[in-house]
Amino acid sequence: MIVGDVVIVVTRGGYIKRMPLTTFENQGRGTRGKKGTASASEANEVANCFTCNDHDTLLMMTQTGIAYGVKAFKVPAGSRTAKGVPIPSVLPVKVDDMVTSVLAVSEFSEDEFLVLATEKGWIKKTPLAAFEKLTSRGLTAASLNDGDRLNWCQQCTDDDDLLIGSSKGMGTRFKASKLRPTGRTSRGVKAMKLKEGDTLADVSLLNSNNDKEFILAVTANGYGKRVRPQEFKTQARGGVGVRSIKFKEASKDDDVQCLRVVNENDEVLLITSQGIMVRQKVKDIPTQSRSATGVRVQKVDRESGDQISSVSIVPKYEERNGEE
Repeated sequence: MIVGDVVIVVTRGGYIKRMPLTTFENQGRGTRGKKGTASASEANEVANCFTCNDHDTLLMMTQTGIAYGVKAFKVPAGSRTAKGVPIPSVLPVKVDDMVTSVLAVSEFSEDEFLVLATEKGWIKKTPLAAFEKLTSRGLTAASLNDGDRLNWCQQCTDDDDLLIGSSKGMGTRFKASKLRPTGRTSRGVKAMKLKEGDTLADVSLLNSNNDKEFILAVTANGYGKRVRPQEFKTQARGGVGVRSIKFKEASKDDDVQCLRVVNENDEVLLITSQGIMVRQKVKDIPTQSRSATGVRVQKVDRESGDQISSVSIVPKYEERNGEE
């Protein structure tokens, strides 16, 4: 049995595994590193990856607003290249439901909160302590309207700022402290005013004291840029926001897939709906203004219906293994 610090890996295909942190020992600069999943397929793409202690609680949120909890040591151990086990074999997640967020919680502090946001723009802040009695049977984390889904869950304090991005290229930033705490079963309030046909594309936490942070914007048609956080001024919650990216004239059907806080030394994995994957260093993506269109970060065959479907930050354990 693994004891101590571990790495938890959850894939977009709905698999989970646990590995000892020592599996990923330090390597010299310039080495290739080690694979953390079985093969380079969209189903095996890493959706969540983090280090934690065996006795931490893994808090999992599903798209229907149900929260499940399981101790990390109860997740079956797997090798570096193993696919893992299906999440429903660890937790009673329904076949037609899907885990969208996983957090490791060591202490259910009174001073911390969970911020939950839905595709159609609802957001809520619930004290983390409200989930202290969370079990594998599950608890309601949010009430959803018909056709809506819970896509984001972040652990925050009142010192954080929230960055909300919409698929039609708008973004807003407001203080987490301005979001009134509500109970587990509440629906929440509107994060921003969305135009008809618009949905939320991303939710991130901003730390105003970190000068290494940037905001990465990537569109479905493969354009991207970095933006300095200072260009998103703090506003009141519920407004229309400001323009986060200008779409190319020839790409009026484009959508934002990512408006996420990243560090300059991060690497990101861009994946298309047809399974094409490209890994890039954040520092190689140009810094531009909010109103700029960005540069092409990945070629996408739009004629065949392909588009960028997800953007993931490369897990930190891979970065420790050296550069590709």
